Amino acid sequence: MQTINNRDSGNKTLLWIAGGCLVVLACIIGAIVLGFGGLYWLGSQSPENVTVQVEIPSQAQVGDPFEFDITVTNSGPESVQLFSTAISMNFLNGIIIDRTNPQFTETNQYDALGGGETFINYYFSQSIAPGETLKVVFSGKAVSTGVFSGNMDVCINSDFNCITNVARTVIK
Repeated sequence: MQTINNRDSGNKTLLWIAGGCLVVLACIIGAIVLGFGGLYWLGSQSPENVTVQVEIPSQAQVGDPFEFDITVTNSGPESVQLFSTAISMNFLNGIIIDRTNPQFTETNQYDALGGGETFINYYFSQSIAPGETLKVVFSGKAVSTGVFSGNMDVCINSDFNCITNVARTVIK
């Protein structure tokens, strides 16, 4: 007569299940760490051989036309593309933008990672040849009184390769 010890095979099964769960858990933690690390790396990228100059009026009156310029200069040996400009709603709460020159192709709104700031993205997809400069004029109207400030990201070749400036205007 043969005796089977079910207790030993049950313990082995539990060890295999526990080991499998640990492997799955380690993979999930690794994916989270690598995902946030990748997002941090993407956010820390900045364009090479490109300079950005932002000219914003320091003051305006409610009801008056409001205009600001972003000038992008390509000092590199290859063409670059002004992909988009992301402007904080903290700045735009006092201003309505009704047109740009050159005309934007589309817009969208998003919240920054970690919250706290909402942005409107204006997409341009404008090519800038080596040694050339592109000036984008944002036109609109001052609509609310107060001090309005926020980040303004000018993104080159993608949504992740950006130069950040701070915009600030007092509207009376």
